[in-house]
Amino acid sequence: MIQNMFSSEVELGKFLGSIEIISDAFRAIAETSLAYELHTTPSGIKVLAFKQHCSTEDTTQFLAKESDLVSLENHETVDFISTKVNSKVSINGTAIQLFERLSEDLKEVENQHIYSPLIITGWGLGGYLAVLSALRLQRAIDVEESNGAKKTKRPICITFGCPLVGDVALQKSILERPLWKSNFLNVVAKMDHVASFFTSSSPYKPFGTFMFCSEAGGHSAFEDQEAILAVLDGMAVSNIGNADMYNYGNLMSLMRRKPLYRGASNHIESNLNYLRAGITMQVKEVGMVDNIDSALVRKLEANQTKMIKNKKNADKYEPTKKLNDMKISLTNMEWYMKTRKPKGGYYDCFKDAQSRVEIEGREEIVKDQRRLNQYYKKLIEEKNFMPQKEGAKLRKRWLYSGNNYRMIVEPLDIADHYRKGNTNYIAIRPEHYVFIEKWYNEDIKNQGKGKKTKAASLTEDSCFWAHVEEAAISLKELIKDGKSSNNGTHMEKQLEDFEAYVMRGVNEFSVSPEIFLKGSSLMKWWDGYKEYKGASYASDFANYMKNSCYETYQ
Repeated sequence: MIQNMFSSEVELGKFLGSIEIISDAFRAIAETSLAYELHTTPSGIKVLAFKQHCSTEDTTQFLAKESDLVSLENHETVDFISTKVNSKVSINGTAIQLFERLSEDLKEVENQHIYSPLIITGWGLGGYLAVLSALRLQRAIDVEESNGAKKTKRPICITFGCPLVGDVALQKSILERPLWKSNFLNVVAKMDHVASFFTSSSPYKPFGTFMFCSEAGGHSAFEDQEAILAVLDGMAVSNIGNADMYNYGNLMSLMRRKPLYRGASNHIESNLNYLRAGITMQVKEVGMVDNIDSALVRKLEANQTKMIKNKKNADKYEPTKKLNDMKISLTNMEWYMKTRKPKGGYYDCFKDAQSRVEIEGREEIVKDQRRLNQYYKKLIEEKNFMPQKEGAKLRKRWLYSGNNYRMIVEPLDIADHYRKGNTNYIAIRPEHYVFIEKWYNEDIKNQGKGKKTKAASLTEDSCFWAHVEEAAISLKELIKDGKSSNNGTHMEKQLEDFEAYVMRGVNEFSVSPEIFLKGSSLMKWWDGYKEYKGASYASDFANYMKNSCYETYQ
């Protein structure tokens, strides 16, 4: 219930204000005299800091709005941000210009820290460089992890007074990547006119966490995007006519000495629920309570309620946590397969369940089937949103478990499809199976595995039974209408192609011996096909079956 919810951002602001790393980051900026330099904190963490002031020309150009949102389509230097869903990202033109000057030099520094902790930081327009450098390193780490790397370290980006960077497409591109979005913190002083240059009236949108600070050292963290824009709006009004560069050094000292404002609760309505009270406390802490009306507070409360519920749902799905659960479901599937071997194989038992025992077994395994489908559909959908280099692969642990899932579960989806009287499964095959198969094949091709000498325990083409079902449909139509019908010659060719397809699987050891179990759909098809073709018919597959060679296939 809403009454039992509270704003965790209050505690987050308190925590952020107490940690040394933010002060360490700003100290590194103050000590940087070149365009950028690497520093080491007292705790041994490396800090990539950008010079505290960009050139007067850059700042003048920025404030004069000579450079506004620019599409990334024509800027290869920053092609690491967009996704398939948000392919047309735009960011500030000054940010692109600044980054392009240093891009190649920075790339070398970034790549040296894929496997070690790194803080990337900048002040004002230097924050633009920090953000873009951090985004590029995040992308490089995604690529490394998709290739199987396990010991990567994601950078933390801490900026001071950085204006908003880009549009809603940039915001969504980062929100789509859960491992990216939590690593960005922008410290913003109430009196900083550069940080509040873009507000809700502009097409710019925030991302990451914002820690707003008052001139008295009060501070509070905000993650709700509308709340961030509302505070920036209030700042912009109070900063009209202010052109001074705000001194974050003094602010760091004040912030460390001042705990979260304890008197705020004395001025908050006693009948407020915890969540609304927390939001009110946040805006009061940074001196913005007069700029945010009660209607907006209620809207922010609704937003946070939704965020809390979504987070709970996301935690239930979280891929790493759920992978072990999926392995349990796959183990249940494997047991079902093993126990159905004497009865013609698990495909046909699942499809044609008649007895009470088989129907109950089918109903039980359907739960695992649905659970696995839901998990892998969501996982592959998320990966496929990413750019090609990032989305074309999964970490090996997911890729290989996903491939087992495909070979075990897709045949059951096929059984459901044809049990309902449908045809042509291949035409409507779910996309997540296509991507798992494609990415797995690319992975084993790169490994250069040798020729097989033993039959596969699982048929590698998870659509095998769909081909069997289509062959059975073609044979039935051929027997009914005859070879001389308009479609007869075409169906004859289809069945000959199917023979070659099965024989190829046998020769390559890519089909499981289970396909030849007595009573399987393939063996039923063969009985009908043999009768239709007659005793004199000869082909590689026909000879293989007539000579019972399949009995020794293993």
